[in-house]
Amino acid sequence: MVMNNKYVFYAAICFLYTAVACTMQQGTTTLPEARGKQGEIVVVISKELWTGACGDTIRSCLNEPVYGLPAPEPVFTLVRQDVLTGFTQQVRNILLIEVNPAVERSTLSYKTDVYAKRQLLFHIQSPSADSLTKYVKRCKDLLIDRYLTQDRDSYIAYYTRIADASFAGKTREKFQADIAIPKEYSLDVEKEDFLWFAREKKDMLMGILMWKEAYSSTDRLNPDRLLSKMNEMSKKYVPGPSPGSYMATESLLPPAVKQYVKNNVYTVQLNGLWQTENDFMGGPYVNMSIVDERRGQIVTGVGFVFFPRKDKRDYIRQLEAILYTLAPAQ
Repeated sequence: MVMNNKYVFYAAICFLYTAVACTMQQGTTTLPEARGKQGEIVVVISKELWTGACGDTIRSCLNEPVYGLPAPEPVFTLVRQDVLTGFTQQVRNILLIEVNPAVERSTLSYKTDVYAKRQLLFHIQSPSADSLTKYVKRCKDLLIDRYLTQDRDSYIAYYTRIADASFAGKTREKFQADIAIPKEYSLDVEKEDFLWFAREKKDMLMGILMWKEAYSSTDRLNPDRLLSKMNEMSKKYVPGPSPGSYMATESLLPPAVKQYVKNNVYTVQLNGLWQTENDFMGGPYVNMSIVDERRGQIVTGVGFVFFPRKDKRDYIRQLEAILYTLAPAQ
């Protein structure tokens, strides 16, 4: 199967991660669970560095807008601390930045489960503020990838614990696929070739749509064709609030495309915006299609959020984590 440059990029990121000089500390059962919000990083850095070029670089790298959201939201929410003490020792994501004239060159190290379970701490130190600023830029992609992975893995562990067994039975029956859908969802629509799980709370709606189709060649995984199939299914089964309205992808914003292998399963992921034809609803979506080569099929899950005038970053990441558990049934 031919992989595109995106897959090569992520493979390189994984290689870089393992090549970083590092020290790992394994978690123990006595550690508390990590605190704080997903998507938040506590940056331990002096005020002098934070208000200078180094701080500007950290913010430009880790505060860049998330692609595929209707309004700008940063990749991470940053909280600065002078020192790591008390409550901040147990937060989920920590970035320790330090100028140390005693070191000869800039280094990046990491530890997991230091003060809490499911905690990731990166430590960057450089001999000068100038070299530190340059090194942070070099580490940008690695930092983003690992902190996002850490947050996603935390979500996955939680959703796996609270997954609804009846939902798992339903997806196995219809699509021969496993997925960890939490009990807080409900099965709103069931058709012969389609399932719709929903979580509703006040003016917020999170949905997961699922279907399968035949797999014959890699042409079936073309992003444009996957989008066409998504529009076909949503027009058929996801009506809008007014007569003649229905869910559709937003054509003005091309989706971000990732192709990778997770748990030995080839996966295509699309992140973009959806809107409602003949109405005014819309929001972000994540479309994840996996190849079940043994059964000759593609199974697709689509997570979408409707939450007008509110931030949606964390909700779409929650849905992405749920869809990341999608796999062919064994």
